[in-house]
Amino acid sequence: MRTLLPSLRTDECPELESFPEGGLPSNLEWLGISGCEKLVENRILQLTSLRHLGFDFENCEEEIDSFPEEGLLPTTLTALGFGCLSNLKTINSKELKRLISLQYLSIFKCPELLCLPDDGLPISLSRLTISLMKPV
Repeated sequence: MRTLLPSLRTDECPELESFPEGGLPSNLEWLGISGCEKLVENRILQLTSLRHLGFDFENCEEEIDSFPEEGLLPTTLTALGFGCLSNLKTINSKELKRLISLQYLSIFKCPELLCLPDDGLPISLSRLTISLMKPV
């Protein structure tokens, strides 16, 4: 894929189950993952240019009660959004705090999430959006 699409910058593939052999292009800056709990199991740490990442778990069968899992996210992110996690109860603040450049965090449609982490969010965060609705 890196050879065929060396300038790819945005990718949204709702049925994607795994990354292609050789991985995604290293210059990928935006990635949206929708309805793919299998893809979340794959690591995206090698995407060193990735700045914006979104996860939409609508129609996923797996029940996720904590997000993000350790080692999932590249530290280069400046924007992260996730939602449609009907069983989410906690946010893994240790993993979020690794994101030293994170400026924007959006959480949507997580009705069981009752509070933010006691030990806080990344100090670089300048915008936090929590919504019962899915972003447009």
